[in-house]
Amino acid sequence: MFRNYLAAALRNLSRNRLYAGITIAGLAVGFAAAMLIALFVRDEYSYDKFIPGYQRVYRLTSIVSANGGKPTEGEYTPNMLAAVLRLDFPQMGLVGRFAAAGFPPEVRHGAISAAEPNVAWADPEFFQIMPVPTLAGDLAHALDAPDSVVIDRTMARKYFGADAPIGQILLIDKHPMRVTAVIEDLPTNTHLIGEIFPSGRAPWGVMNDHAFDGFTGNRVMTYFRLRPGAAIGPVTAQFPAFIDRRYGLKGGDVKIWLAATNIGDIHLRPAQSTQFTKASTDPNVVLAIAAVGLLIVVVAAVNFVTLMTARASRRAVEVGVRKSAGASRHDLIIQFMGEALIYVLLAGLTAIALAELLLPAFNALVQRRIGFDYLHDPALAAGIVGALLIVALLAGAYPALVLSGFRPAAVLKGGLVKSGGGAGVRQVLVVFQFAVLIALILVAGTIYRQTTFALNGATKLDKANTLLLLAKPCTDTLRDQVRHVSGVTEAACTSAFALSVSDNETTATRGSIRKSLTLDPVGYRFLETFRIRPLAGRLFDPSRPGDAAYGLQFHQPLVINETAAREFGFSSPAAAVGKTILWSGMIDFAVPEAERGRYLTNAPSVIIGVVPDFSFGSARAKVSPTAYMIGPKMGGPFDSLALSVRLDPAHTRDALAGVDKAWSRLNQGPITRYFVDQFMLRLYVDTIVQGALITASALIALSIACLGLFALSAYTTERRTKEIGIRKAMGASSADILKLLLWQFTQPVLWANVLALPAAWFVMDWWLKGFAYRVDLAPWTFVAASAVAVLIAWGTVFVHALRVSRARPVGALRYE
Repeated sequence: MFRNYLAAALRNLSRNRLYAGITIAGLAVGFAAAMLIALFVRDEYSYDKFIPGYQRVYRLTSIVSANGGKPTEGEYTPNMLAAVLRLDFPQMGLVGRFAAAGFPPEVRHGAISAAEPNVAWADPEFFQIMPVPTLAGDLAHALDAPDSVVIDRTMARKYFGADAPIGQILLIDKHPMRVTAVIEDLPTNTHLIGEIFPSGRAPWGVMNDHAFDGFTGNRVMTYFRLRPGAAIGPVTAQFPAFIDRRYGLKGGDVKIWLAATNIGDIHLRPAQSTQFTKASTDPNVVLAIAAVGLLIVVVAAVNFVTLMTARASRRAVEVGVRKSAGASRHDLIIQFMGEALIYVLLAGLTAIALAELLLPAFNALVQRRIGFDYLHDPALAAGIVGALLIVALLAGAYPALVLSGFRPAAVLKGGLVKSGGGAGVRQVLVVFQFAVLIALILVAGTIYRQTTFALNGATKLDKANTLLLLAKPCTDTLRDQVRHVSGVTEAACTSAFALSVSDNETTATRGSIRKSLTLDPVGYRFLETFRIRPLAGRLFDPSRPGDAAYGLQFHQPLVINETAAREFGFSSPAAAVGKTILWSGMIDFAVPEAERGRYLTNAPSVIIGVVPDFSFGSARAKVSPTAYMIGPKMGGPFDSLALSVRLDPAHTRDALAGVDKAWSRLNQGPITRYFVDQFMLRLYVDTIVQGALITASALIALSIACLGLFALSAYTTERRTKEIGIRKAMGASSADILKLLLWQFTQPVLWANVLALPAAWFVMDWWLKGFAYRVDLAPWTFVAASAVAVLIAWGTVFVHALRVSRARPVGALRYE
């Protein structure tokens, strides 16, 4: 019996090679896309779960509310928090700090030198908290010595040409560091960024005892591992009392809370900042991407059902003969379900091969190293087999019921037999296919518009032909040398704060108004480099020495942004010019270095100008009240660390060559430069990946829908051949017939719009609410998506429709 069913199925495939090929191709493309999306979603949920005992490892986050404002959560904690936690929380078996470099330090060994972006300082306890796979050395104690450094396999091979260069010396910003351990390259499914890990005990910089002292304020991340048997609940319950006891903030303007996040959950916490770690992901977006993968499978299955039911009447005689010979409907259902299973299995095997072929390109697209080792991953293999069986069962059930439902008497009398599936069901399925397609087109288009806006319009910066050179420190000599390069129109130093690589929030008052204010040190001509013009007052002027005043009589002139002017109650930008605000907690740079822990309070500053809001940060957050000052050059954290350069667009290539020569002339070490647009792309990697996935999904849904519509149009025009001949014999022109056929396939697309447009609007309105600065859901995008869908439908069926509409009536009337 089984051999009989198999032979019938294979003969049917052989007789209908075109339709079988289209059906299998549609299923295979859908399955392959769904497999890749499923691998991506699985990877999103696997972050940091490769760490042994990750369930007991937590990262502390701080929640701050200043002056009664909205609480904000961040990954940063005070530098000294770790030491206090070790004393107050015996449940924390290990506590350690981690801090990535804001700007790439110069790394050198022999003749090999580069500015490495993935350098991160770590406490000696860190790799006991996060034990990653090790190639060489004792990782648990690798960072005990102040001059020790841990590197990964890639860095070991790059600088030493070996996998285990234990004891070798690596210069990091000219500090000799001894390699004590080599780890495997960190996998892509971790929130950490790092390839080189110097010890946090290392003496670093002019004014710091240890490396972590260079991260002023809340600039480090603090991790802890619970002792065996300890629970996180009792630990977090003690945090409020701990804050009150250690920091004494009761009744003050600033309120602080601590929270602990398991490392397995960090990646799915989108509210946290990501200056030191990879961009986190909104779990709702991950679920939405999973839903897109499911929709693609559904579209492919719908395609299968549509084609199988449309061709049902072609097998009516076979069904009639089998029933007359004694076959029951149950037997026929088993036969046709078996055929559906064969289709799905062939498509599944093709999909696996296609997914393996596309995986390297897919990994490049999503910037991951995702594996597809189904032979050694039982859960993955079981998931694939289970999904294929479910699709075969659900997609094959309806065509099997339709095909097995023909009545032998009606079939054997001869003539064409109407499909029991009915045109109405097929219309509904085509409507669903195109609804998914239209929705995906809208989603992809909106993500593209928002990403483009976030990189350009939302920042309110003129970034065209603007370059960033990482320079530590950025000296006046370097600035002047670069400024005189032919093709350079402006050059200015700036700090990490002004570039939103780091932030520096303090408190200021004006009368009874007390507000948090971000302070960004910049160099002369920084604002002019980005063509920021004052709304009122003036910008910093190098001919006015008072614009860079420091010392015990701190009186730093400031330029503030519009938001700061509004926050401090000024009626207009002009009303703010000449007024004074008082600072709390400004560093006194005039005191001796040994006493630089002393702070000034209520230091007055005069506002000399007001500029429009602009930002190097993410469009997800509103521009904060910000003040700009001329940064000091005292070897401290406020120093300028980058040179901003505006190039003449007509001489960009020559200007870049001239900048490189000036850099080499001053012996600045390896040059690291980015165009500002490229520099800011790091903020939207997750959005770009999401957009790319949705766009690829839309293209896949389009290809599946077009395959199905192409086959369906071929079958429909074939079925209506005699009708068309009669119409032409009665006087209908070829144009009339063409319009008739095109209208038949336009109707389901129009109905699809009714379903897709509201759903897409709801989803994208929710997604856009995650951005403080966002594009509108413009009506023209909905009209354009609808028009594109209609044009796609027309283009798919046009060839068949045109061929039939131009056929001679005599040939059509003879058609059987």
